[in-house]
Amino acid sequence: MNTTQNSLKHSIQEILNNQYLSVLATNTGSSPYTSLVGFMASQDLKEIYFATFINTRKYHNITKHSRVSLLIDSRTNRGGEDFKNSSALTILGDAESLPQVRRDALLPLYLDKFSHLQDFISDPQCALVKITVTKYILVQRFQEVFELIMK
Repeated sequence: MNTTQNSLKHSIQEILNNQYLSVLATNTGSSPYTSLVGFMASQDLKEIYFATFINTRKYHNITKHSRVSLLIDSRTNRGGEDFKNSSALTILGDAESLPQVRRDALLPLYLDKFSHLQDFISDPQCALVKITVTKYILVQRFQEVFELIMK
């Protein structure tokens, strides 16, 4: 792996480690639908996880159309600084609800990041969804675009 790719992976990991929320885009079949979700990333960047109730529109959309995207950004809402310093990370991938055994194995890691969601994630109607990442698109300073294709 070359230095540029290592630097890109480091930048992606930094955003994933420092942010808690992302905008999830799913497909209703006729239009996109967006939701705010709390996410956790695997150390190897190959998977992203989020929790949701199974009776939500986003969950229903994922069961019908697994292709999704996430948008995570580093804005601070401080005007001019954001235009110079913010990064936006788009993640493309395929989503699926995890089986109970895998969900149970990952819950402690998810709760490390979101300890305040203990009751939510423990609810039997809550699923842990895995996104298998196919591509990251990182935009810095509103004009520098980098792509990392996952294999």
